[in-house]
Amino acid sequence: MFSRPAVWIVGAIVCSTSATTPAGPKEIRLDPTGMRITESVRIVPRVYELTDRNDQGAVMIVGDDLTVDFQGATLAGSPAGTEPDAFAGRGIAIHGRNVTLNNAKVRGYKVGIFAEDSPGVTISGCDVSGNYRQRLNSTVEREDLSDWLYGHENDANEWLRYGAGIYLFRCPGATVRDSRGRNGQNGICVVRCNRARIVDNNMSFMSGWGLAMWRSSECEVFNNKFDWCMRGYSHGVYSRGQDSAGILAYEQCNRNLFAYNSATHSGDGFFLYAGNETLKKTGRGGCNGNILYRNDFSHAAANGIEATFSDGNIFIENILDECTHGVWAGYSYNTIIENNTIRNCANGISIEHGHNNRIAGNTVSDTGMGVHLWWDDDEDLLESVFGRAQKRCPSRENSVIANRFERVKTAIRLADDADSLVAGNSMTQVDVSVDLQRNWEGVRLGLPEARGASLDSQGRGGISVIRQPLDVTEWTPLDIVGREPRLLARRGKQNTFLPEGARRGRRYIFVDEWGPYDFSDVRLFPSRVLGGPRAAIQVLGPDSRYRVTNVAGQVKVTPMSGRLPEKLTVQAAEPGLHRFAIEIKVDDQTLRATGALLSAEWLVEFYAWSEADDPRNGTEAWRRIMGSAPLDRVTVPAIDFTWYSRPPSDKVPQDHFATVATSKVHLPTGAYHVQTVSDDGVRVLVDDQPVIDNWTRHAPTPDEAIVRLKSGEHRIRIEHFEIDGHAQLQFWMEPAAR
Repeated sequence: MFSRPAVWIVGAIVCSTSATTPAGPKEIRLDPTGMRITESVRIVPRVYELTDRNDQGAVMIVGDDLTVDFQGATLAGSPAGTEPDAFAGRGIAIHGRNVTLNNAKVRGYKVGIFAEDSPGVTISGCDVSGNYRQRLNSTVEREDLSDWLYGHENDANEWLRYGAGIYLFRCPGATVRDSRGRNGQNGICVVRCNRARIVDNNMSFMSGWGLAMWRSSECEVFNNKFDWCMRGYSHGVYSRGQDSAGILAYEQCNRNLFAYNSATHSGDGFFLYAGNETLKKTGRGGCNGNILYRNDFSHAAANGIEATFSDGNIFIENILDECTHGVWAGYSYNTIIENNTIRNCANGISIEHGHNNRIAGNTVSDTGMGVHLWWDDDEDLLESVFGRAQKRCPSRENSVIANRFERVKTAIRLADDADSLVAGNSMTQVDVSVDLQRNWEGVRLGLPEARGASLDSQGRGGISVIRQPLDVTEWTPLDIVGREPRLLARRGKQNTFLPEGARRGRRYIFVDEWGPYDFSDVRLFPSRVLGGPRAAIQVLGPDSRYRVTNVAGQVKVTPMSGRLPEKLTVQAAEPGLHRFAIEIKVDDQTLRATGALLSAEWLVEFYAWSEADDPRNGTEAWRRIMGSAPLDRVTVPAIDFTWYSRPPSDKVPQDHFATVATSKVHLPTGAYHVQTVSDDGVRVLVDDQPVIDNWTRHAPTPDEAIVRLKSGEHRIRIEHFEIDGHAQLQFWMEPAAR
């Protein structure tokens, strides 16, 4: 026979419960209006729909030495069908010393679990999947700069605008273990939490950061999975990561241990930055003395390891495959980079403005540039507070010893790098062993490298050739385990690394409007398409066959069948503006994509302008620019230019240029939706009538208009000017919604 549930008060909320059992704390049901828990309890496992309208927490745990076990109960903060960028509030808020939260499932909030001023808090066995994430504007075909993250400020908890599965603020000695999250923006954020322990968690398939740390030192981060933390990536089209990362360590994070983690297929595998305090305020400090040991940071869009403006970091026995840079350590010093494996990268180890760094015992293979050390005249940084404190950041007194280079185009390049040692390195199928450029005063070369050196003819310096090349036995690798026995004694239990035969490689990174695809369902991205004469659509899904079953409109689709995942090309069959719809069958599911393609020939002309003829000064200034001879002319099938900070061509300046694009299109009678994205000013004229006019300096900005036209041929003219910095001009057109 069941006993009648008791009734008691938890905090200020009346809750019903099953009778107390000898097995442990009381068991309660959560109140649907939210509640405050002030004693150890167990939660009756079920789904609780609890909103949080004031960011205080739908459930608040307040007090010291409490244990709250959710027993798998779920907190749902938003109704089904709510878009992830509309999630709000905090699921569970913790305030107290030595609080333990076990086995909660929290979804549909801006922040799943938030702990503040809670020393010794422990979060164990929780699932924070499906919390807040921003909608991305980047597509398969083009990057949108609005998607870049900005993590450089968080002293006022600015990171909260990006949401998190778990956010710890001023919680020294915190522990997060055996917890899981995916399909959110950020997994775990650790802010001002010294001596935190993050172990055996899986925070993967995030659109921002798997783990993000701010002003947190002496922490242990062991045996976690932070794979596929990525945003704004399209394989073979653009690959910059937009400052996403598997692990992020920003602003005075010192003496932390990161070991046995997998952070693959992310923007950066590991991203460390000293912070604005060092760079802009004091010139001192940094993120210093951190150890990265036996992690896998492969398949990063940008860098396997990025560590900048910092002192005394150690990277040992990490795997850094298929990255743009295996290690990027600009402006860093006293760094030890030993016994890492770097394969199939564009660049192996790259350090600008670094000194006293040791690069030893690494294996670098199938890579364009093996090790690159250099100084350049980066005046803004050299004259910054940090640059002046570091005496203009020389590149000098580095050592590149006992490394193995295999199938590398240029093994080692030193440019304006002085007093460095290069010796004892082995070379197999290497085009250039050592390339010395500009000033190499005091460089010492081992004999094999000296014979294979390629020296810049305009360089200067004195080379000291070591007659007896450094024997590998003269280099003693750092005994990092002996120095830090915790690396073995306190490691986690989870086998984090991708198993043999698992999907591996950047070709398996797919990002849609909500972030990285996790291979769990079947979907199209984008399902709504605008483009020039052709557009791309990703059909994503676990390994299975697909078939295009219906195509409506004057377009061709290829391929019409195959295996997932696949990228389809939709191409206009003839000139003009074509609305289309396609259906794709995958097993028992039917997917649909719609859109419009504008197939036209555009003449694009580029002009230069001076300050005296700033286009914003009025029509006369623009007429003078148009009265000059074009610097370059091109014919293109679409207006889809993202120049970033590069010039449109080698005939056109990087800044202070103007663009004019013209075309003629035959259209039936109807209303049309005209759209642009521009940086800087843009005007669109249809049949000499202005329809879009944003003739201002601005960051990449969308503009749109509806224009009604009669049947016939219509002239389209797009005018644009670029001031400086980033430059962008894109144009689309489609029939307006009926």
